[in-house]
Order: sequence, then structure tokens, then C-alpha cells
Amino acid sequence: MKKILFVCGTGGITSAVAENRVQEACSKAGIPVTTLRCTPTSITSSLDGIDLIVSTTYLSGDFPVEVVNALALITGIGTEAVLDEIVSKLK
Repeated sequence: MKKILFVCGTGGITSAVAENRVQEACSKAGIPVTTLRCTPTSITSSLDGIDLIVSTTYLSGDFPVEVVNALALITGIGTEAVLDEIVSKLK
């Protein structure tokens, strides 16, 4: 089971949209996932067991796992490429 941390400005609606799209793509790819949402200020306290960070907002700093910029999941431009990248990183 892979664990994904979704990050947006408020840890709410935007990350929920991205989360739903990623969960669907992972399900189709046969990758079981669990998810967690947070704000940029609470990332460091949310990293335990995280395999990938998916963010719809700018993040600065270094993290112990890869970060995928997922703004495309909100704008709809480049969605498939981002979903493919996420699935690839989780395999």
C-alpha cells in the first residue's frame, strides 16, 4: 500500500479534487493507496510513512520523498501527463 500526501493552500477542496483523480488513476493501475491531506505549513509533521507528495501549490524546501506538482489536475491542462507521472512514481 502506497501512502500519498496531498497538499494545497488550505488542505481542503483543491487537494480533495486532486486526491479523487489520483485515487481513480491508481485504482485503474492496480496500485492500492491511502491518502492524507494537509497545508504547506503542516507537511513536516505529516511525512511519516509517506511515499509521495502531490501538491497543487508551490512548495519550497527539501523533502525526503518526491514531490509532484499537480496543478494540472485542477486546471485540466496536462492532467493525463501528471496522472501518468504519479502512477509511474508509485510503481
